[in-house]
Amino acid sequence: MKKVGRAQLMLLKKRKSLKISTIVPVFDEEKTVGDVVGVLLTHPLIDEVICVNDGSTDGSLRILKSFKDRIVLIDTGKNKGKGHALASGIKKAKGEIVVFLDADFTNLNKSHISKLLTPILVGSCDGVVGYLTRAGMAIFSFISGQRVYWRSDMLPIVKKMSETRFGVEVFLNEQFRRKKIKKVPLHGLRVLLKHEKYRKKKAFGEYLQEAVEITRVIAEREVISPDKIVARIQRSRDIGELRDVVGRIKNRRIRLMIEKYLLSYIEDARERLKERASR
Repeated sequence: MKKVGRAQLMLLKKRKSLKISTIVPVFDEEKTVGDVVGVLLTHPLIDEVICVNDGSTDGSLRILKSFKDRIVLIDTGKNKGKGHALASGIKKAKGEIVVFLDADFTNLNKSHISKLLTPILVGSCDGVVGYLTRAGMAIFSFISGQRVYWRSDMLPIVKKMSETRFGVEVFLNEQFRRKKIKKVPLHGLRVLLKHEKYRKKKAFGEYLQEAVEITRVIAEREVISPDKIVARIQRSRDIGELRDVVGRIKNRRIRLMIEKYLLSYIEDARERLKERASR
């Protein structure tokens, strides 16, 4: 696809009389959420910034409130999961296009937003998934949270989407598997790892929940009961036990999905932290 400048994107957007809403799910992101929202508020293509505070226990809500009426703030009161947070934002959004953007980026800039929006504004696809390009991260593009869709395509699945928690990206992949989705690299974009945001026990707990939700979404599609698999996953106390449990999962698709995404990601995160500690 030929490179399209911001001025051209603005013109396309104006001609089509489109409004763009960005939905940012927030759970304990006090280190980064202020900067992420600040970038969105200054981007000329973004008409509305919706932040969903999903039961944060740190200072995230205070930071979000400091933006006052510059953002639309939804506070869930308690943690209900990313799927519920995004669904809440979709219901509230006024734009024809909705952008999903995580709140844990350390260096988000306007060019990342423009690149994410380009394919859908030029009409070359039905949705966009943006992925990080740091070595090894491209293989996780299918579970990236940086996405763009037409709101009209999202409304029929909002109810079901709200019931997913950490497996919302896998759910969306299933819903849009027959549509044209464009993947775009977000060069240079960096994210805080769970190990950097949370203490070791909480970080591992978050990964376990993702494994559970991935299992539930795939099991539903293949019409199998996930209960036994989920119970074994939830009993895992560390990465070693989780690896053993996953290795014994008979359903090949569930096993490979968790191995390719979750276990590889945890190992990658641990190596990155070791590298930093040794500098």
